Amino acid sequence: MTILIAGCGFVGERAADLLHAAGHTVIGLTHSAASTERLRAAKPWRVEACDVSSETSVRELAAKITPLKVDAFIHCASSSRGGAEMYQSVYVNGMRHLLAAFPGAFPLYTSSTSVFPQIDGETVDETSFADPDRETGRLLREAENLALNAGGCAGRLAGIYGPGRSFLLKNLLEGKAAIEGNDGQGRYLNQIHADDAASALAHLVTHRLSGIYNIADDQKVTQRDSYLDLCRLFGLAMPPARDPDPNRKRGWSHKHVSNAKLRASGWQPRYPTYLDAVQNDPELASSILQAVLDEAATPLPRQPNIILIGLMGSGKTTVARIVSQMIGFQCIDTDQLIVDTAGQSIPSIFAAEAETGFRLRESAALRSLLGKRGACIATGGGIITQPRNLPLLRHLGYIVWLDADPALLARRTSHNNDRPLLAGEEDPKAKLTRLLDERKPLYKALADLRIQTSELTPQETAYGIMESARVFFSKMKR
Repeated sequence: MTILIAGCGFVGERAADLLHAAGHTVIGLTHSAASTERLRAAKPWRVEACDVSSETSVRELAAKITPLKVDAFIHCASSSRGGAEMYQSVYVNGMRHLLAAFPGAFPLYTSSTSVFPQIDGETVDETSFADPDRETGRLLREAENLALNAGGCAGRLAGIYGPGRSFLLKNLLEGKAAIEGNDGQGRYLNQIHADDAASALAHLVTHRLSGIYNIADDQKVTQRDSYLDLCRLFGLAMPPARDPDPNRKRGWSHKHVSNAKLRASGWQPRYPTYLDAVQNDPELASSILQAVLDEAATPLPRQPNIILIGLMGSGKTTVARIVSQMIGFQCIDTDQLIVDTAGQSIPSIFAAEAETGFRLRESAALRSLLGKRGACIATGGGIITQPRNLPLLRHLGYIVWLDADPALLARRTSHNNDRPLLAGEEDPKAKLTRLLDERKPLYKALADLRIQTSELTPQETAYGIMESARVFFSKMKR
C-alpha cells in the first residue's frame, strides 16, 4: 500500500516508521521546512512539505507525487495548540482537502477522546454519547464525520505520552500536580503511549477498519491511584486535592474510555498501563526526570540510597557490602540483577547481544530500583555512559565515585574472567586508562563525593562513605 501521513510529529513519525518497516510505501507530510529537512536526513521514507489547511498546497502535492496512487491516508496534523480557528483550518478544512485530492483513498482521521463529555465516571465506548459542548470539540466531530462519511475511520486518541512528553509525571515531579474532584479520587485518566498510538493507527489503516475506534490503554485508573503508584516510585508526597479547573482547554470530564473494540480487532498495546511504561520504556522516566532537573528552581529530593560508581576493579561491590553491614542497608549489585533477570552470565549476554544489548539490560535494572529506599547500590563501570541512566542515578541517591589508579585496577581484574570489555586485551592497563580518560568527565560531573581508593582499605573507604552520606542526607532533611 501507498500511505500518506499528514503530520509527522510525535505520533505520525512513529506510525510512518512502523508502516515503512512493514513494507508499505510511505509519504510523510510536514508543515515546516525545518521538519521536512530533518526528516529527509533521518528517514528512509519519502518526506514532502505540505500545508493541509491550504487547498492549493494539497493539490500541488497530489500533482507532485503522481503517478503514485495513494491507497490510504492518515490525517494526524497538529493544530499547534491553537483554538477554534486552527481546528477549523487544520482539522476540518485539511480533511476536506485531502479527501478531494486523493479520491478513493481510505481516510483515517485522528480525533480525541475529549469528544466524550461525560462527567459521572461511566465507561464509554464507541457507541456512547459524544456531543462536546466546546467549539473545538464540535470541530473534531465534524472532521470525524468527514472521514466516516467517506467510508473511513476516526481514531479517538486518549492523552498521548512518551519520552520527553508526560504531563502527568512532569507535573508531579515539579510539584504542580493536583487531584481534581470526584471526592478526592480525581477524574479517570485515559492515556496511550505514543508507540502504542502509532501501532494502533498502523493497524487501523492497513486493515482498512472503518468506523470509530477508541485508542487508549487497558487501565481504568483515577488520578489518585495513579499518583499513589508514582509517588511510591519517586519518593514524593501525594499532591493536594482541588476542584476541577473550569478553564481546561478541552473542558473537564470524568469517564473511563474503553479500548475493547480496538482490542477485539486484533490490536494490543506494548504498554497496557502507564506504570508499565514508566518502568519499562527505556527513555520515558529518565527523559522527564532530566527535563525537570534542567528546569527546576529547587532540586528534586534525592532518595535515601547510596550509589557507587567507578571503573571495574575499583571495589564497588566489596565496599557496598561493608557499607550495608555498617548501617543496615540492603546491598544491591546491578550486574547481579542483570544476571538474575537474564538467567545467564554477563560474558554470555555480551556474546549473544553485544554491548548494546547489555546496556539496555543495565538501564532496565536501574529502572527496577525506582522506589527503593535504604540500599547501597554498586553499579557497573559503564552505567554512566548511557545518557538515559544519569537522571535516574541522580534521583536514586547519594552518588560516590570510587576512583583508583589504572595499574591497580589492572592487577585487581587480572584473574577475573567476567570482564567482557577486557577479554583478549594484551594490555589491560592501557585499556583501563583509555576507559578512565573517556569516563572521567562523566564520573566527575555525576558524583557527590569522589574517593581515591588506591591507598585505602575497603573498610576505610566504607567508613568515609558512611560519614559523608550521613551528613548529606541530614542536610536534605532541614
